[in-house]
Amino acid sequence: MSSPEVRRNIMFLSLCVALSASAMSLIFTVAAVIGYSLATDKSLSTLPIAFMMIAMMAMTAPSAMVMAKFGRRFGFWMGSGIAMLGALSGMGAVYYSNFWLLCVACACIGAGNAIAMQYRFAAAEAAPPEFRARAISYTMLGGVASAFIGPNLASFARDWFETVPFLGTFVALIGLQVLLIIAIGQLRLPDARGVKHVEPARALKTVLGQPAIIIAIFAGALGYAVMSFVMTATPLAILDCDYVFGDAAFIIQWHVVGMYAPGFFTGNLIKRFGALKVIQAGAILNFVCLAVALSGEDLLANFWVSLVILGIAWNFMFVGATTFLTENYRPSEQARVQAINEFVVFGTVAIGSLSAGTIYAASGWITLLYSAALPVGLVLLVVSVYALRRPRQMA
Repeated sequence: MSSPEVRRNIMFLSLCVALSASAMSLIFTVAAVIGYSLATDKSLSTLPIAFMMIAMMAMTAPSAMVMAKFGRRFGFWMGSGIAMLGALSGMGAVYYSNFWLLCVACACIGAGNAIAMQYRFAAAEAAPPEFRARAISYTMLGGVASAFIGPNLASFARDWFETVPFLGTFVALIGLQVLLIIAIGQLRLPDARGVKHVEPARALKTVLGQPAIIIAIFAGALGYAVMSFVMTATPLAILDCDYVFGDAAFIIQWHVVGMYAPGFFTGNLIKRFGALKVIQAGAILNFVCLAVALSGEDLLANFWVSLVILGIAWNFMFVGATTFLTENYRPSEQARVQAINEFVVFGTVAIGSLSAGTIYAASGWITLLYSAALPVGLVLLVVSVYALRRPRQMA
């Protein structure tokens, strides 16, 4: 049973996720569209999103060191400040029609979001072991609100300044960061600085050599990359099917609902069936998503259904992988393992985001969807083989 202090922290961490995820869903809704309008080479339209993911990858190690030295709350404030700088750069990018400044803006926003992704680890650290999976799941649940705030705000703020489309979008992003700074101030997280752990940290080679750690990082990275790969290209595919920007925002909105709404029950599923089975279920749902998307171009029957399923699949794989990761390292090892995990995850996502624009521009939506099947199948195969062999290894 969790204490009132734990529940309070989870509530505010969930609010922080709601605000930070709203900022990201807002940017994901517009970034490829703005990039397409500003880039002279249309195959580079998703490059700003790739910049975002590369910055997330690059920020993982520095953010871990900052939090280890100054604490979680300071680190979260720093991330929000960096994202705010990105929003200001985004305003300049659309005002001056500068594609490369847009890439810089997205990089800053990505760097800020790399720190925001640590909310789930903060939840795990603040909760007792028996409540850890649900603490992560409930914290991620805050993202449900972002499904309605982010894309709707993107659509609503797009024309705040009639002469400069999307300028209002970045103004709205600044507002979200101000609210996030206030919410972070309400956190009362345990201070792990200077704590002497009962079990000393093992050599990094030993920790990363554990099959369980490898599986957790592998599944989390490819699960997130496949989601980003398909989602990044979706607004472009919707617009190419002669739908309007509002339709793209609507689809992304419900995709984000799919990403975070399972937080109501993912933690309980992990507790009952184990993280590995939940990861496998997520991989199977990814195949269902691809099958639905390949079957037609109807806004609701194909785009809406497939993107909602894609979101649920991401939740199962990402929350499952995060939980499995936290079960297989010592508290004294958490900073290094978390940093390496985030580096690999967002490095893989960056590759997926960049390749999405290239594949879509060169070969189209159908080829892109078929391309996503390979990493999904690889995760399902590797995790299934490991799950079958694990009982014998533990015997």
